[in-house]
Amino acid sequence: MEIHEMRVFAKVASHQNISAAAAELNMTPGNVSKRILALESSLGVRLFDRSTRIIRITEEGRILLGYAERVLNDVEEACAAVTLNSSTARGLLRVTAPAALSVRHIKPGICKFLKQYPEIRISLSLTDRIVDLIDEGFDVAIRTGSLQDSQLIAKRLAPDRYFILASPDYLAEYGIPATPKDLTDHNCLILGEHSNWIFTKGGDHLSVRVSGKLVSNSAEMLLDAAVAGLGIIRTSQIKAHKDIQAGHLVRLLADYDVAENSAIWAIFPSSRHVPLKLRVFLDFFAQRFQSVRSATPPNWPQDSQAKTGASILELHD
Repeated sequence: MEIHEMRVFAKVASHQNISAAAAELNMTPGNVSKRILALESSLGVRLFDRSTRIIRITEEGRILLGYAERVLNDVEEACAAVTLNSSTARGLLRVTAPAALSVRHIKPGICKFLKQYPEIRISLSLTDRIVDLIDEGFDVAIRTGSLQDSQLIAKRLAPDRYFILASPDYLAEYGIPATPKDLTDHNCLILGEHSNWIFTKGGDHLSVRVSGKLVSNSAEMLLDAAVAGLGIIRTSQIKAHKDIQAGHLVRLLADYDVAENSAIWAIFPSSRHVPLKLRVFLDFFAQRFQSVRSATPPNWPQDSQAKTGASILELHD
C-alpha cells in the first residue's frame, strides 16, 4: 500500500464522496475509483459500501482508516521536520579533520562555531588518515595540500602556501641555506616519508632529498622542534602562522616555490541539496582560515589561485 493510495483512501473516507475527494486531490473521479478498487483488491476486503446515491465506509475500512491517519500524520510531521531543518542551521554534522590542524585551528574553531550555531551538533574525528567519507559516514572532511582526482566535491576554504622555515637560533648556529641544494648540509625535520622536497623557480623544477635527526608523522611535533632550533622544516603557512608572526620562525629560500596547488579544502559527497548546517560550517571555516592567512607578514608573497583535478564547487546561497 503506497502513501498516495493511503491518502486517496483517507480523503474518500473523510468526504464519503468520490467526486469531492477527487476535487481536493486534483484527480478525476474515475482515477479515484480505480485507486480504491485496486486497494480493495490488494487487501482482499471491501472498504466502502456503494449505491447509486451514497458511499459508506465499512467496518474493515474504519480499521484501516485508523492506521492510515496515523501514518499520514507521521509523514506530514517528518516532512515538516525536514523542511524546518533545511531552513534552520540545525542537526548533527559529522566532521573529520587533520590532527595537525587541531590545536591551532580546528578545536578553537569548532568551539566558536557551536556558540554561534547552538542548534548544530558536531561529531569530530581528528586524524591525518584519509578517510572514506561515504563508507565511514562523514558529512565533510577538512584536508590540506594538493588534491588528487576525485568524484567528491571540493570547496577551497583558503590558499595555503608551503614554506621552508627555521628558527633564528638555528640559523645563527648553522648558517642560512642559499639554494635548495644547500639543504643537504642541514638538519631537516621530515614528515613521515616526505624526504624528497620539490622546488620550482621560473618553470624549472628541482628535487632535493633531505635528511635529519628527527622524522615524525606529527606535523605539530616537527613544528615544535623547529621553534626549538632543532632544524629546518617544510610546512604550510596556516600551520605555522603564529610562530611566523611571533618571529619564532624565519622563511628561507623565498625565491623558490615549494608546493603547487596547496590549499585548505572542505570535501563532501555531493553538491545536490547541500544542507544549511553544512553551508554555514563551510562559510565559517573559510572566513576563519582566510583571516589566519591575512595575518601573514605583508612583505611575504601571496599565493595565486590554486587548481585541482577534483570537482571544485563554490557554494552560494
